[in-house]
Amino acid sequence: MTIHPDPTPTASDRFRLGNDGALGRRPLPRETISRVVDSDRRCEILRCVLATDDPIQLRTLVGRLADAEHDPTVGTTIHQLRQRIHTSLRETHLPLLEEYDIVRFDRVRSLVGPAANCAAFDSLLEFDSLERPIAARLE
Repeated sequence: MTIHPDPTPTASDRFRLGNDGALGRRPLPRETISRVVDSDRRCEILRCVLATDDPIQLRTLVGRLADAEHDPTVGTTIHQLRQRIHTSLRETHLPLLEEYDIVRFDRVRSLVGPAANCAAFDSLLEFDSLERPIAARLE
């Protein structure tokens, strides 16, 4: 009897771009880039994904966004804010970023990692010395 190794790729293998991801990259139209960076939440998602070498847990991503957005003077608790962020990521932001091959979202393992077009946003999301808004840098 021969035992074959499990052919299921690991999370890091599935999220690694490799040569085929770089070759398969398609340029994004300016309107698409504007639509992506038009949301502070999507920009923060991209910053978090670009800042790590490995895929990031959705729970960790939600926590980072909630910490950045939490305002104790507002009547919303941190738990309510995390629930709202989690819902908006799963239903709005991550599907949009996946559609344009910017991030990959593994719904089974709740992992978010970079896709072929993610690196295109690396320099765009860095603030220059004048800290101009992102939309102004697209012009």
